Amino acid sequence: MVQLLSVEYGIENSQLPENYSLGTESQALAETIDSLGHFVPVDIVAWSFGALVSLDYSLDHPERVRTLTLIEPPAIWVLRENGELDEQTKETLSFFESLQGYITDDMLEAFLKQVGLAGPPHDLPQWQQLIHFKQSLRNCPAVVNHNDELRRLSTFKSPVLLIKGTGSAPFLHKITDRLASHLPYSQVIEMPGGHAPHIVSREKFLSELEKFQRSH
Repeated sequence: MVQLLSVEYGIENSQLPENYSLGTESQALAETIDSLGHFVPVDIVAWSFGALVSLDYSLDHPERVRTLTLIEPPAIWVLRENGELDEQTKETLSFFESLQGYITDDMLEAFLKQVGLAGPPHDLPQWQQLIHFKQSLRNCPAVVNHNDELRRLSTFKSPVLLIKGTGSAPFLHKITDRLASHLPYSQVIEMPGGHAPHIVSREKFLSELEKFQRSH
């Protein structure tokens, strides 16, 4: 029986661990899957930072992954490796690197605008929940600083569904397209919803996810 694991990572502790990195979360994911007893290949579905963590885990443990669904992963390293960091993206990365210490409501709102979350931040139904978890944005420097190698993508043989949201940040769309060009068994679907297409277009997302997983 294939297991489904949904991943949406965030850090909300008062302080990040010393030497915190994307690898910290990737290793934590590996230990969590092991602790749950999922020893058959799993279907992983992940969004945003969780998608970046899950991609790293999957490249490290390809034999443990049956299918991989990534919703707008901020895999900045792919653009860096391709030499495609334009000025607008560099400005966004500088902003991400500034998200340290105490995260204010204004910093959260600026982040949501940077990634292209659909609609004015304060009008989002999830605004109060987002405020509650705003300190998790302190993981952003780890997103910027993470590096990897494109060759690892080309050797990943599991099917990958890549989802991007209409209206999200151009750099996220470019990352999705570049991942698709390097992952040999991947497909891309675009749907309404900005950086949260699986929430805004929930029925379409669930339909496409079911179709993808049933086909493999």
